Amino acid sequence: MGVLSDLRVLDASSGIAGAYCTKLLRDAGAEVLKVEPPEGDPLRRRTASGIPPSADEDGALFRFLGAGKSSVALDRASLRDKTTLFEYVAEADLVVESVATLPGSSPPLDFDELRGANPRVCLLSISPWGLDGPWARRPANEWSLQAAAGITARRGLPERGPVGVGGQIGEWVAGTYASFGAIVALLDARASGTGRHIDLSAFEALLQCATQYHDMNGQFFDRPLPQYIDTPSIEPARDGWVGFATVTAQQWTDFCALIGCPELAEDSRYHHTDNRMKDLTFIHEKIHAWTRQHDVAEIIELASAMRIPVAPVGYGPGITRIDHF
Repeated sequence: MGVLSDLRVLDASSGIAGAYCTKLLRDAGAEVLKVEPPEGDPLRRRTASGIPPSADEDGALFRFLGAGKSSVALDRASLRDKTTLFEYVAEADLVVESVATLPGSSPPLDFDELRGANPRVCLLSISPWGLDGPWARRPANEWSLQAAAGITARRGLPERGPVGVGGQIGEWVAGTYASFGAIVALLDARASGTGRHIDLSAFEALLQCATQYHDMNGQFFDRPLPQYIDTPSIEPARDGWVGFATVTAQQWTDFCALIGCPELAEDSRYHHTDNRMKDLTFIHEKIHAWTRQHDVAEIIELASAMRIPVAPVGYGPGITRIDHF
C-alpha cells in the first residue's frame, strides 16, 4: 500500500524512461500493468555485459524496472488485441507510451480514441523532442540529445575531444520528470473529470537537469565554455579507485587539507574548476601523491569525516569489495 494505491496505470512504453516512470508510481503504491509485444519487451534481454540472459530468466535491468508490475502480451496491430487494450484503458487512470522518431516506428496512441473508452484517462507521451514543433520527427538517441543540450561540448579533456555522460542518463531523467507530470495531470483529471495529455520532451527534461549555461557564459566572456573534468574526480588509490566531488569552495578547501596540501586551497584561483584544468598536471601530481598511498576504505573514511563527497569506484575485481554489490 502507498499514497498512490488507488491509481491504475497501463504502461505501453518501451525503453528505460517509461519503465522508470511507472516504477516510481508503482513504488508509491500504484497498480501497473505492463503491455508488451508478443515477443516480449526488449529490455528483458538487455544486459550490461552484452551476454544475453538464459532463456528462462530476464536481465537485471528489466527485473529492477518491472518489480511489482503485472504483464500482458498484446499485438497492437491485431484488431482483437487492440480491443483488449481498450478494455484495459477503460479501467485505467493513466496510459504511458514512448513515441520514437526513427523510421518505421509505431505511431503514437490516439488520445481522442483513448478518451472515447475512458473520458478521465490521462495519456503520458514520452518522446525525444516533444510531439510538435520543427524537430518533432527528428531522429534521436541518447548521444544526440546530450549533444543538443550542450553536455558533450563541456565535458572531457580538450586534447581528447568531447565525451558524453554514460549510463543513459537522459532516459532516467526523462522518466523522473514524467512521473511528476503524470501526478499533476492525474490530480487535475480527478478534479475536473477530464483526462489530460502530457507531452514529455526528453530533451527539455535533460536541459532542466544538466544545463551548462553556454549562452550565459558567452554573454559574460564572449567565448564558449571550455572543456573540463572535475578535479578531483576519479582518482587512483593504493588498492583501486575512488571518486570525489568538490563542488563548493569549502569542499575543495577540506580536500586540500585531506591530501596535505593546504597551500592549494589558499590560492583562490583554484576555487574554480576551470582554473584547476589549466594546471591539471600539477594538481594531479599533488592529488595522486597522497591517494596512491592509501586504500580506498581509508580514503572514504577520512573524506566522509570531513564531509567531502566521496565513493568507491568499481573496476574489475575491485567491484566485489563494494558493500552493496
